[in-house]
Amino acid sequence: MRVINVVVIKEGVIDNIDSFGVFEEQLVEDVVKPAEALFKEKCLEWGADEDEMEYYLEEGYYAGGNFSICISWSDI
Repeated sequence: MRVINVVVIKEGVIDNIDSFGVFEEQLVEDVVKPAEALFKEKCLEWGADEDEMEYYLEEGYYAGGNFSICISWSDI
């Protein structure tokens, strides 16, 4: 199974992790779109420029002074 994680790190400590499981029988798009939407929502909440959102998504993170928001895939 694969997992998409949206991770918020504040002052070097993990503050929050939201995970989305991708099972073999599921279409990946059914999980990817909500995970990407949450990532974008959290970035905007922390002050990201909406015009740069595709760049942040492509890079997999948005960072500021003492925080970062990441989206990543993992296998379990």
